Amino acid sequence: MEKKKKILIITYYWPPSGGAGVQRWVKFCKYLPDFGYEPIVLTVENGTYPLTDTSLLDQIPADTKVYRSKSIEPYSLFGKITGKSSEEVSTPATAFTTEKESLLKKIGVWIRANLFIPDARIGWIPDTLKKAKELLTSYDIDTFITTGPPNSTHVTGTKLKESFPEAKWIMDMRDPWSKIFFNETLPRSFPASWFDEYLEKKALSLADEVIVVSKNMADLERTIFERSYQIIPNGFDHEDFRVSGREKSEKFSIKYVGSMTEAAIPYAFFHAVSKLSPVLKSKLEIHFYGSFNDKVKQMISKYGLSDLVSFHGYIPHLEAKNEMQSADLLLLVIPQTTNNELILTGKLFDYIGSQSPILYIGPIPGDAADIIKEAQVGHCFEYTDETGITDFLEESISKNKVEYSAWEKDFKDHPYSRYSLTKHLSNLL
Repeated sequence: MEKKKKILIITYYWPPSGGAGVQRWVKFCKYLPDFGYEPIVLTVENGTYPLTDTSLLDQIPADTKVYRSKSIEPYSLFGKITGKSSEEVSTPATAFTTEKESLLKKIGVWIRANLFIPDARIGWIPDTLKKAKELLTSYDIDTFITTGPPNSTHVTGTKLKESFPEAKWIMDMRDPWSKIFFNETLPRSFPASWFDEYLEKKALSLADEVIVVSKNMADLERTIFERSYQIIPNGFDHEDFRVSGREKSEKFSIKYVGSMTEAAIPYAFFHAVSKLSPVLKSKLEIHFYGSFNDKVKQMISKYGLSDLVSFHGYIPHLEAKNEMQSADLLLLVIPQTTNNELILTGKLFDYIGSQSPILYIGPIPGDAADIIKEAQVGHCFEYTDETGITDFLEESISKNKVEYSAWEKDFKDHPYSRYSLTKHLSNLL
């Protein structure tokens, strides 16, 4: 049997952490051995996660070597200042809200935005750098990968590349760095913003390859630093969608799975639902799974939709896939922010994998809208197209179905399957 080539993967988010960012590299590690590579993972020992999902531990191949390094985590102190839990302060959906907050809480957000550059995971850098050097040497590894956010991981990559200039560094950017949308809402000073972009430019200049998740994101990063960018989007694991048959509700069910920041609240959707006739409302149920900005429930109450909407909190990823498969319609909202046309949320691809139709609300054109149209898996509306959304819902609920195209081939070979995307990564390696 041919010996597999070892590569080092440095990622903060790893099971028992949950979320789309975790699944990206869990799935790469799952399928990389099929293409001749043995992933060795370096992750955090004492991380603070916005979500936990122990079921993802079962997705990791049993022979995968996983090492951990210690981090100095400031989130407990930040939580005490802001009055939020460690889970709330480690996710943008609930961490950076300063509206109607006390002065002390606003100070806490200012400290988070200006003193922790590029992010509040900088305490993970020292021990991770030390451990990564040991692993590169002991396993004689000549290729390492960093994935962010957190972008502190890429700062580690920068320092590691300076120490091992002959090693190949692949930098995987799941989100923009200095231009990430929630930075717009942070009270950042000019020096903090400048230093953040300086760190980003340095990393981009040293990395041998840079992976981004969309074409528009590549275009955005070129405004920061001109170089070549490889595009490998997120995807779905065909093995996660093996449920035969869907246990449908008697009512027309619309489901949203994932976190929702304030910028992603679908005002037009809620208003459109409120305008439906009593007969159609009686046939409808809406389910939200994940974490949500407080204003979401405020809008639902404002439009008198509380009886139609159920909140379930975060659920394990396989359970989430089952919920997606049983939906009549899946709601997908892109945050209303600068550069939002490049946002490709991970749940888009799981939505595609579920083969349930998608109701998209966001920028048109945009990377997510283009994929939905190209794959013919849903219907797309701009943020303010309340009339279009209302008409679409009325027709869909009345017919109790949504017209869309389903993939008829083996999902393992789908362009957005994790297996196909890992093949793309292996070609890059």
